[in-house]
Amino acid sequence: MGLENVKREILEKARKEAAEITSAAQAEAKAIMRAAEKQMQNYEQLIDEDVDRSVEQMRRRELASAELELQKQVLAAKNELIEDVFSQATRKLGQLGDKRREAHVKALLDLVRKEMNVAVVQCNSRDARFLEGSTGNDGSGGKLKVIKNDSISGGIVAESPDRKLKVDYGYESVLGQTKSKVLSDVARLLFGK
Repeated sequence: MGLENVKREILEKARKEAAEITSAAQAEAKAIMRAAEKQMQNYEQLIDEDVDRSVEQMRRRELASAELELQKQVLAAKNELIEDVFSQATRKLGQLGDKRREAHVKALLDLVRKEMNVAVVQCNSRDARFLEGSTGNDGSGGKLKVIKNDSISGGIVAESPDRKLKVDYGYESVLGQTKSKVLSDVARLLFGK
């Protein structure tokens, strides 16, 4: 299953969940509006014309407050859904087969070697075996030091020989950077705005 298929599957699921959440939030908003309307009608029967203006103002405030609360709930649901999309993507990447993981780790190492000399690489225990025996590109001809770090679900964190430079190509970091770049596109795909 390609990354595009995974992405498409996750986005489709997210769209369906967004529609369900939005529908439920709209139903709740209608119930809130009906309750507010009923309360306002009772007030109008008990007061005279001078008080009618005050009631109308109260009604507007109540409706505006209900609409604001609905908007907050919908926004929170949308943000939660977007977070879920990226969490699912991280999970799916973590479940890739060994061949795909090996290809990713080696491709990421090649990429970071173009950016800097690499002497140390951190990766999770599952991926460490794919880098065992690799050499650094710092000119010493020495073996690449591989540090197992299971807080990284996949990908690598590469360090320069003096360990002052670090490039983080861990799945979480890459998805985090991607998220900040495509957040508006994802929201538009999920929610049509």
